[in-house]
Amino acid sequence: MISVTQLTWRRTFLAAALLGMTACGQVGEAPDTTIVASKQQPIINVHLHTSWPGADDAPYRAEILQEMNDNDIVLSVLHFSEPSDIDDWARAEPGRFIASPMMPCPQREPDTLFCFADEDGWPDPAWLEAGMAAGDIGALGEMLFVYAGIAPDDSRMNGYWALAAKYDVPVAVHINRGPPVGAPPRLEGCCPDFNSDIGNPELLRPVLEQYPDLRIYLQHAGIPAMPDLGDIEYTAETFALMRDYPNVYAEMTILNSLWPEEEHAPVLKAFIAEGFADRIMFGTDNLPAAPIIERLNGFDFLTDEQRRGIFYNNAAQFFQLDQETIDRHHAGERE
Repeated sequence: MISVTQLTWRRTFLAAALLGMTACGQVGEAPDTTIVASKQQPIINVHLHTSWPGADDAPYRAEILQEMNDNDIVLSVLHFSEPSDIDDWARAEPGRFIASPMMPCPQREPDTLFCFADEDGWPDPAWLEAGMAAGDIGALGEMLFVYAGIAPDDSRMNGYWALAAKYDVPVAVHINRGPPVGAPPRLEGCCPDFNSDIGNPELLRPVLEQYPDLRIYLQHAGIPAMPDLGDIEYTAETFALMRDYPNVYAEMTILNSLWPEEEHAPVLKAFIAEGFADRIMFGTDNLPAAPIIERLNGFDFLTDEQRRGIFYNNAAQFFQLDQETIDRHHAGERE
């Protein structure tokens, strides 16, 4: 049984992590990051955020790259919040990031948006298509439907889904119901249109019916129910969607770090029992990578093949990495 105190603590940090606050030092003291994996295979991190819009990216980029190097993270999917992040992150460090713009962008303060503020929270479609065609933009998301109060099949999304399908670009979608609007340390004015019901992955079905080959990965999969949000969780719906669409994958950020091992492990086992061992990917959501790696390495119920899949192989398949890139990623693998 989880106590109310535990739930409050987790929601506090969950709110920060899911909105990228850890990227800008908005949370209190972070967990120890000095644990460095040894004898580690290469890792792909499918959930990482840039700094706030307008921030000086260089110092934080240096921190992120150091953590990646320390933990053999060879590639990260980078959810960015303004067009200049392409230059400041992806082009500044070629081959280290897959650039992925966040949308639709919720309100951050009464007069500010979390991302793409100059475009009212929606990346310019022409700019986006040019970036996809040039290979500068390799994914879409984090899709913040639950925060913006906009469903996946909203008409404003039509052009973006069409672009993702046209260029075969994967889409990262924030699912599940939390955290609730009042949970600290959200900034004042954050997310007035938050709608926890939109976190139901079943709402992606109309999109997948129209674009059945679209690659989607579900972020924050397996998060337990929260009393403040009706004690409803969407693991069954997640499983159903993944059963029906083999191109739907999942990652378990936040559950894999802020929740204790004894709650993370049963969910991970359930995904494996459902036959999804080859569709689970590694992500941090800007929380320290090393403790998550250590936890996964310590789960004795995982086979070497399953662990290697979570760390690298599943993401390499999902993002369709070419053999040259895969060989480069493994060139420095520790024995």
